[in-house]
Amino acid sequence: MKIKYDADIDAIYVIMSDDKIIESEESSKDVIVDYNKNDEVVAIEVLNVKDNNHTIDLPIVLKSA
Repeated sequence: MKIKYDADIDAIYVIMSDDKIIESEESSKDVIVDYNKNDEVVAIEVLNVKDNNHTIDLPIVLKSA
């Protein structure tokens, strides 16, 4: 797992796999989940980190895959 912060766009990117991203969806405001060809979570991106308080229920995000 890798976690990256991009100060230019104020986003945190959690990479769980190097699989190719096939689909992305906004699971909640400013939270984007990326999926591979098997509909498994590859990465999670959180936007506007400094501007908002984000609560991400990771088990629910992972089960939604």
